[in-house]
Amino acid sequence: MKKTLVALAVTAFAASSASALTVYEQDGTKVDFDGSVRLLLEKQGKKENDATKQRAHSNLHNDGTRFGVKVKHDIAEDLYAFGRLEFRFDGNSKTSDKFGDLYAKRAYVGLGSKQYGEVSFGRQVTIGDDIAQSGFDNAYGAWDSALATSGKSVVRYDYKGIEGLHLGVDYRFAEERDGNNEVKAPYTKPNGDDVYPIKNGYGVGAVYTFGDATVAAGYTRDNYKSETNAKHHKDAWALGGKYKIDALTLAADYTGSFEKDDGGKTRLNAFRVGAKYQVTDKVAVYGNYAYGVEKSKSDSMTTEEVVYNKFMLGSEYQIHKSVFTYVEGGLFKTKTTKYGAPSNTVKKETEKNIGVGLRVYW
Repeated sequence: MKKTLVALAVTAFAASSASALTVYEQDGTKVDFDGSVRLLLEKQGKKENDATKQRAHSNLHNDGTRFGVKVKHDIAEDLYAFGRLEFRFDGNSKTSDKFGDLYAKRAYVGLGSKQYGEVSFGRQVTIGDDIAQSGFDNAYGAWDSALATSGKSVVRYDYKGIEGLHLGVDYRFAEERDGNNEVKAPYTKPNGDDVYPIKNGYGVGAVYTFGDATVAAGYTRDNYKSETNAKHHKDAWALGGKYKIDALTLAADYTGSFEKDDGGKTRLNAFRVGAKYQVTDKVAVYGNYAYGVEKSKSDSMTTEEVVYNKFMLGSEYQIHKSVFTYVEGGLFKTKTTKYGAPSNTVKKETEKNIGVGLRVYW
């Protein structure tokens, strides 16, 4: 069993090492170029209420293809500067292959010290992105964390000076402004979704690893631009943990939130459990189940309740240290109940997905 664990560690290291090419290293400066081409062949189907037929389609498309540059420059004995610029293709493109416009997904710079930690500025993920522990999926995530996990204008500080402990705090500035440099007013997208631009937000979190176990907890606060003078904010929290037993990893997550605006209140409570088993040093099987309830109550006393159940199963294979493939399926069920006169209305949705993905790294 020890040999198996060593093999797993070596494979993980090789995979991570293969995803970066050092293009320059001299006088304390190191520049890495990395990326991956990611394609997914899938079939999706969706059914509403008691429809006898399910709308289904197949497609081969981009699934997060990216490339980027990472820079680190040693300034003094325990002081360094770093930066990251990462580009991705627009996955929401109207073309079926989802290779739309190229855009900057991450763009940040910072200063760091092994003793005092790192501070970074720019478009980046937040500490909230590190809290969930049971995310074993590659395509069909059975989970939506209530935490804010990224931002376009973020200041982030991370401290890792204590072995096994990662502490982080972040502050997010407004991301959308109008011609007068004011926070953009709420608006509606062409698809009908209402958007409330963020005025500011902050988060705090901690991840602690000891032996074969990891525990994590986080909290975020978002303040939004309101249509009136009333406050519109969202508080979110999450807890997560995982434990490794030889080749088996067991994990669980919980998340919740409370959002209040000038029209009412919304509460969310959800949990997810998952497991992953490393069959060999190259083959693994995994799965997740998630359950959540979201209740919204407006000032007009109308109430809406959304209950979801999500299942995901998959298997992955590390063909080569730079080539990775998987097959994965997801079953998502949602029940939406609107309470009000003269009677309640119920809407049920079932979504089925199955796909085969291939990723090539450099």
